[in-house]
Amino acid sequence: FLAADGRCKSFDAAADGYGRGEGVGIVVLKNLEQAQRDGDRIYAVIRGSGVNQDGRTIALPVPNPLSQQRLAEQVLAEAGVDPALVGYVEAHGTGTSVGDPLEAEALGHSYGQAAGRTQSLVIGSVKNNFGHTEAAAGVAGLIKAALTVQRRTIAPQVVLDKLNPQIPFDELRIRVPLEVEAYPDLGAPAYAAVNSFGYGGANAHVLVS
Repeated sequence: FLAADGRCKSFDAAADGYGRGEGVGIVVLKNLEQAQRDGDRIYAVIRGSGVNQDGRTIALPVPNPLSQQRLAEQVLAEAGVDPALVGYVEAHGTGTSVGDPLEAEALGHSYGQAAGRTQSLVIGSVKNNFGHTEAAAGVAGLIKAALTVQRRTIAPQVVLDKLNPQIPFDELRIRVPLEVEAYPDLGAPAYAAVNSFGYGGANAHVLVS
């Protein structure tokens, strides 16, 4: 599971496992009306969230893209948000040769190929920047997504020399940013999703704006 060089090379052709990191992340969740009344600084609003399970797969560390896709579609439907209007997805993106293509497939089918999308979906993974913080990885992704919509700015990947040839980026209508860029103008509020999953097959998906 571990990369030879200790780096998470998310969506890179050289992806060979993940690099371990350590960290802690804290977010304060509060009812929107109460936060507004109290004059709090609001970074993002959670529009929808959900969890499900992969079920049976060919191996314990192999994710199920269909389960991920179904979860994303469920969260979008419950939030009442058109997937074509979501400009960024913070992917799990550990940088494994098996996991990255399967996750990209799920995100492409859920978001990239959505009817009415005018620009390719931008995806990234904070693990590429400072490693897989394991128990803190999910909250790291949520924090990044919140800052993405609050600042309407998408952070780039640090390590990406050659796109993984096992991922049909053009067909899935997804791309990975290599430089800091403005959140795309899709004629809607800034939406960002977080896709995350656990070693035992649990999937989690959150949509913020």
